[in-house]
Amino acid sequence: MITEKGVAVPEDMAGVLQSDAAAFAAFEALGPDDQRVYVDWVGKANGAQERSKRLAGLGEHVQAYHRRPAEEHGSPHPLSDV
Repeated sequence: MITEKGVAVPEDMAGVLQSDAAAFAAFEALGPDDQRVYVDWVGKANGAQERSKRLAGLGEHVQAYHRRPAEEHGSPHPLSDV
């Protein structure tokens, strides 16, 4: 899947987002950089079990995401250390 903002989303991640209308809408509302952060977060999972765990919580993460002012000035994204 390619988002409206041009970000390529893996098939398994797209399936999770498309199965939850609220999560899909929240993801599409994110800026392209934030969408890429989620794609990278899912993609950098160590193994299938961790990837499945991240995908299971993806909808909740996306819907709860709010950019903090510090993140706009180069602070690490909250998902980068997960």
